[in-house]
Amino acid sequence: MKKFLIIFYIIIGSLVVIAILVMAGLQINKINNANQLKHAQEQVVNYNKYKFVSGEFNKLKKSEKSEIYYYAADGKRYIFPTAETYRTWFGTIQISDISTYDLLKLYETPLGGNVTCRPGTLLQTPTDPNIYIVVKNGHIRALTDKNLLDLIYNYKWEKAVLTIPNYHFTNYKIDKPISNLSEFPDIPSAIIIDQDKGLSQ
Repeated sequence: MKKFLIIFYIIIGSLVVIAILVMAGLQINKINNANQLKHAQEQVVNYNKYKFVSGEFNKLKKSEKSEIYYYAADGKRYIFPTAETYRTWFGTIQISDISTYDLLKLYETPLGGNVTCRPGTLLQTPTDPNIYIVVKNGHIRALTDKNLLDLIYNYKWEKAVLTIPNYHFTNYKIDKPISNLSEFPDIPSAIIIDQDKGLSQ
């Protein structure tokens, strides 16, 4: 009988230890999730408080056809494919405020490609159900879990999504989807197009 009680208490003790370890693990996981959510929400705040550097505006030139170009550090010009793309970088600065140049003069500088949306911008296309976030230099990652979007953006993400035409979606490179909070990217509150394209520090 005594031997039985010893075994019984050993089993009970082991179960108690296991229960404590499980509860501790759950608590640690809960804390980690809270920290990851806080970090992700801070990145959204960074995106929203972005202000373009005043000197960047001097790198813009407009053609007689109202095409807007960014003259980058690599000596090439990059075109904004849409007004929406332009606004992710320069906000409410009117396109009409940009100096207009002769086409032939502009074309003396080689074309480098398109400007892509600022890192942190949410994108979608008419024929793709996924919501994407721009990471850097046109690389995008899908946020496939709408619950994750609700958590990070406090249920206000739908108004933040920029819809782009399918033919401009080819400017972007799709990377691995974001499946949990820990994978949400860092979003800079201060960045210029040269930095986004890896042309300057």
